[in-house]
Amino acid sequence: MTEEDSKNSGDSSAEVTDLEKKIIRQIEYYFGNANLRRDRFLQLQLREDDGWVPLDIMVKFKRLAELSTDHDVLVTALSKSTSGLMEVHEDRKKIRRSPNKPLPEENAEYMLNLKARTVYCKGFPLDSKIDTIQPFLDQYGETEAIFMRRDKEKNFKGSVFATYKTKEDAQKFMDQESLKFGDEEMVRYFKSDYYKLKGEERKAQKDKNKQEKQERQQQKEQKEVEARTEYKEFDKGLLLHFTGASDQTSREDLKEVFGDYGTIAWVEFDRGQTEGVIRFTKGSQAQDVIDRVLGDHNDKLEIRGSALTMKVLEGEEEEEHWKEVFEQIARGRMKKQQGRRKKRKGGERRDSRNTRFEGKKTKFDDSDEDGNEEGEGDGEVAEKVETKEEDGGGDSGTKRPLEEGVSAEEPAAKQVKTESTD
Repeated sequence: MTEEDSKNSGDSSAEVTDLEKKIIRQIEYYFGNANLRRDRFLQLQLREDDGWVPLDIMVKFKRLAELSTDHDVLVTALSKSTSGLMEVHEDRKKIRRSPNKPLPEENAEYMLNLKARTVYCKGFPLDSKIDTIQPFLDQYGETEAIFMRRDKEKNFKGSVFATYKTKEDAQKFMDQESLKFGDEEMVRYFKSDYYKLKGEERKAQKDKNKQEKQERQQQKEQKEVEARTEYKEFDKGLLLHFTGASDQTSREDLKEVFGDYGTIAWVEFDRGQTEGVIRFTKGSQAQDVIDRVLGDHNDKLEIRGSALTMKVLEGEEEEEHWKEVFEQIARGRMKKQQGRRKKRKGGERRDSRNTRFEGKKTKFDDSDEDGNEEGEGDGEVAEKVETKEEDGGGDSGTKRPLEEGVSAEEPAAKQVKTESTD
């Protein structure tokens, strides 16, 4: 038998047993688009011998080993595949993905098609296995890959991402009016819609957290201001309150008029406001200023075409205003001190920023990188071969890179980071 003869076109006349169907599906999952582009262990194997992978290696994958470790059984099953995806070497000891079926290019068209074929489904019992989930999903069309979503402790979260082989089958799954697994009504979205929904939820939660943080900070600052505030004795009668200012009136206009009648300590007013307070220094009584101003302006003071109404703040109004003045002074001092502390800390952080070197990469502590937030795959390391749970075609397998499926549109397995959200 030559290598050319070993290419599997499939013998449609041969009867395919249930075991052979499972073997074909499992092997074609390993070498399929969804798994192979992410499976670094298999990728390394493919580079060593023109793409050929020894069956001695393949039977170490637990899910395949559960079906059969007999090379003849595996080869016979593959010879009955009609997909043309796999080839068997002439020595019947090695298999590979057909060079005539290369991995598709991850261009925009491919990614859009992949998203249109991938669904999110939630409602499975937490002890579910792929052997029960896959037949349930395959009622509506053959799945290309199933990814059981897990939390950071690797516990199944009760939800999956499933990629159907065709958009029509994915749509058929979504079009079901009601879908139950046992007694549980399933929650379903197209994957793109699910991510959009979760993005909106995260943004809303982020905004809420930000608002709560701001409120806590304001409360903290207010308490600190109150603790720092020195409520000193104040001289009464120094606060002149006015109303009726036009939107063109400026602080300079007020200083120009009232500065001729007393020494101004501060003008609490911004252009556009209609009222404000002029605070005079000790020795310039507000009532005396009002009397003199009105006397010089025929009992009617106009600034920028608008008449001002004036009075002296007294009693509770005066006390409350001075309280605000003292608090503003304390707040200003506090912010100035905080600014100096932040400046010192900023310099210290820049000088002592901690890095860890891993090979040729630099990893910074406290990274905000989210990786794969949704937990597709378990972050297997390609160089190791040990037991590992998988999806796609089974529940657990050898710890090669990714037997628990990982989507082609997600980041590399080593970057996987999970969270406990649904």
